[in-house]
Amino acid sequence: MSILVRENVPLAPLISFKVGGPARYFAEPATAAEFSEAMAWAKRKGLETFILGKGTNLVFSDAGYPGLVVYTGKSFHGIQWQGNRVRAQAGALLHTVVTQAVGKGMAGIQHLAGIPGTMGGGTYINAGAFGQELKDTIVSVVSTTRDGKLAERGNRECGFAYRHSNFFGWDEIILETTLDLIPGDANAMRAEMRETLRKRKEKQPLHLPNAGSMFKRPPGQYAGVLIEQAGLKGFRMGGAMISEKHANFTVNAGGATAQDIHDLSSEVIRRVRESSGTVLEREVIFIGEFLPWPR
Repeated sequence: MSILVRENVPLAPLISFKVGGPARYFAEPATAAEFSEAMAWAKRKGLETFILGKGTNLVFSDAGYPGLVVYTGKSFHGIQWQGNRVRAQAGALLHTVVTQAVGKGMAGIQHLAGIPGTMGGGTYINAGAFGQELKDTIVSVVSTTRDGKLAERGNRECGFAYRHSNFFGWDEIILETTLDLIPGDANAMRAEMRETLRKRKEKQPLHLPNAGSMFKRPPGQYAGVLIEQAGLKGFRMGGAMISEKHANFTVNAGGATAQDIHDLSSEVIRRVRESSGTVLEREVIFIGEFLPWPR
């Protein structure tokens, strides 16, 4: 086998929260062929697999991941342009694609600047911000099944919705995404991008490890407002804390464990339900075994 598979690799440095245990097995494919090889190896071994990009919207348990983690955030990051279309591999940073688009005078994703994830993860959850979503520009998505069968689907077949796609229910891995953008005023878009980044810095606790919005936006409401109304700004459990800057951000205030973050999010759900009747839904994905709360 040409691709290197390592054992017991720490995952916390690769996760934006900086928490969680190790991967039992770990591979970093640079090509689609190596990707398929890693998936086939895991299948022969009877192992579960998890595709990890920049780790900005998830938390692995403190016990780690018992199967194979396939990491795309370092080497599987090619970006190709043809006119107003861009094809990006799953490990390409979304912010890099946005920056290149603005530099080329291509509009449609400039408000997604600063989102810290990859194109694969962004496509999977239909990333969006400030009135723009990836679904509005996606033309097609190439994915692979765990036995190496490739599929290319158009936008409609992917079933994009708010922070959702059909990939949630498909046992497939996104390999690349093609976007169709619109020519625009490069200078105006640069100004929009700078303003977007300014708003993120002003409103979000970017100085502490976090995973962006912890909860999805309830219909007609804002999760951050509901959390603040429940008196939870600054509330802390272990090393995990509700940001005093933005209540829908949970931060690692120092020494947090994955379990701390899970417990805090569970307590927020409980208290917001009691105070407002609204049941918040996590946007951050928790992987592995976590103890239930309250205990």
